[in-house]
Amino acid sequence: MIDYKTLKHSDNGMPTWDGLLGPTLLMASTKKQWKLHDLMNETVKSVSLPKELSEMKYASKWHDPVALNRVNWAISDLKLSGMLHSLKRGQYEITDLGKSILEKYGLNITRELVHSQPAYIEHKEKLANNKNDVSDSVSEEETFELTEKQISSWFDKQTSDLAEQLLAKLRSTDPYQFEHMMVTLLNNMGYKGTDGQSLVTQKSNDGGIDGIINQDPLGLQTIYVQVKRYAENNVIGSPEIDSFSGALRRKRADRGVFITTSSFTSGAQQAAKQLNIALVDGEMLTNLMIQYKVGVQVHQVYELYDVDDDFFEE
Repeated sequence: MIDYKTLKHSDNGMPTWDGLLGPTLLMASTKKQWKLHDLMNETVKSVSLPKELSEMKYASKWHDPVALNRVNWAISDLKLSGMLHSLKRGQYEITDLGKSILEKYGLNITRELVHSQPAYIEHKEKLANNKNDVSDSVSEEETFELTEKQISSWFDKQTSDLAEQLLAKLRSTDPYQFEHMMVTLLNNMGYKGTDGQSLVTQKSNDGGIDGIINQDPLGLQTIYVQVKRYAENNVIGSPEIDSFSGALRRKRADRGVFITTSSFTSGAQQAAKQLNIALVDGEMLTNLMIQYKVGVQVHQVYELYDVDDDFFEE
C-alpha cells in the first residue's frame, strides 16, 4: 500500500491528479488489461486514503468522488503520453514506455515528465493545428455534449496546472520583488487595517524580518513576515523556524507568518505551532494567490443559468 501523505497533495491532504500519476501507472503494471473504472478504483484503494478523503465530493450536482476524478485525469495524460494504451473504449494496458518510465522513476512521475514525452507533445501540436483549422460548419458526427461533471473536472485540472505554472514563475522572481508580492497577497487577504500600513524591510538590515504589516495606525497589532523563495527540494526545517522566532522576540512580537515556495518538514510544522507562527508552503501559496487574484487574471468567464422557479410562482 502507498502512503497518500507522501504524494503531492492539496491543502486538505487529497493527492493532486499529477500526484497520482505514479500510483496509477504502478497499478496498471499489475495486470495485463484493465477496465477504466477498475483501474480507477484500485488506484484509489492503493493509496490508503482515509474515509473523509476517499468519499470527498465536489460541491456540485454530480456524484463521482474527487479521488476517482483525479485518477481519471492521470489516466488521460498517461494515455496521451504513450505510457498507457487504450485497447478499446474503456480498456487500458501499460505500454513498454510506461514500464520503462515506472522502472526508472517509480512513484516519482511528474506532470513535467509526462508532458515531455513525444506522443504528448505531438498531441498538443495537433490540438493547436486543429484549433486554427476549425470550419464554421460542424458535421453531426463531430458534435458533442459537455456534462456539468466534465466541465467541473476540466476546471479542476486547469486550476492545478495554473498553480504549477504560478509556482515556477515565483521561483524565478527576484527575491526582493517576491517579498513585495507576498506583502501584497497578505494585504489582499485582509491583513491590513484601516489607516494601517505595510512595508518590505531593507535588503541589508532586515534582522530576519522581510515584511511588516501594521493592522492599526499605531502599530499595536503588527504581523511580521519572513519569506523564502526556495526550489522545491530546499525544504524548510525547524532551525529556520527557530531563527524566525528569535527575530520575532527581538521585536517583542507574538505572531508571524513564514512563507516559502518549497515546503516544511514535520519538525518545522511542530515548532511553528508552539511558537504561534503561521506556515504557508508552495501549494498553499499558489492556491491563495489564485483565490485572491494576485499574480493571475481572469482569462474568460462563463455563466451557467437555471430557470428561476420562484419567478414563475409569484
